Formats: sequence, structure tokens, C-alpha cells
Amino acid sequence: MTNEKPRKKNIYKRQLAMDLIKLGNNLSHSMRNRNNQKYQVFVFYEDEKLIEDMLYLTEKYRMNRRNENKRT
Repeated sequence: MTNEKPRKKNIYKRQLAMDLIKLGNNLSHSMRNRNNQKYQVFVFYEDEKLIEDMLYLTEKYRMNRRNENKRT
């Protein structure tokens, strides 16, 4: 039995953090960005679901950007 602390992942983009929460990922806490105090950093517990959801959302954002560029 190990007493390892759960790994955590910092998310700097607010919209990504909100989408991850909507998908059911666990937010550990949020804190002020050290480099720029007007921004928040969202800290999630890192697990398989978080990584899969991040990959899914990244592809979704990429496809949305592609579609927006085709319209203009």
C-alpha cells in the first residue's frame, strides 16, 4: 500500500476548465496565476478520464476553428 499523492494538472484556459467540469472531471482547487494575478489557474486531479477529455476537447476546438476559417 502506497501513500502517493494524486497527480494534479494545471489548466490555464478558463473555457477548457469549464468544459472539463461539465464533462464530470474533478476540480481540486483554483488559484491565482503567479505570473499575472488577474488570471486564475484551475487545478484538476489527473486521471485517465481527464486526459481523454482533454484530447476530445482539443480536437473539438480544432474542428470548430477549421469550420470558422472556411466560412470567412
